[in-house]
Amino acid sequence: MITIFLIHPTQAQPIRRWTFKQDSVVRVGRSKDNDVVIHGSLVSRHHLELWNRQGGWELINFGANGTFVDGKPVRQLPITDGMLIRLGSTGPRLQLHLSLEDGETLSDDRLNADSPQPHPH
Repeated sequence: MITIFLIHPTQAQPIRRWTFKQDSVVRVGRSKDNDVVIHGSLVSRHHLELWNRQGGWELINFGANGTFVDGKPVRQLPITDGMLIRLGSTGPRLQLHLSLEDGETLSDDRLNADSPQPHPH
């Protein structure tokens, strides 16, 4: 299972959440046919894919503006729990969590926030 959080642009708290339990591929991008639709000028129509392989989840970048981890562009890499990625060098941030069960909440240190508050939908 993988849970994807869209992180607020100026605060270290989630503003949107998607959870995928049995999917083998999760597609992320600006186009409506993606599993996770993210709007932004630096987000490609089909920006990246998350592949559920036997050894774990893997990120594959397809975005013209790149996908960044720790400020460095990545093309393909294994996903680690809590990984923070950025779509484009200054685009939206996503945090990836592996095996986050329904009802489990993120602790402050896992989200890199002082006091995360739930966002009203």
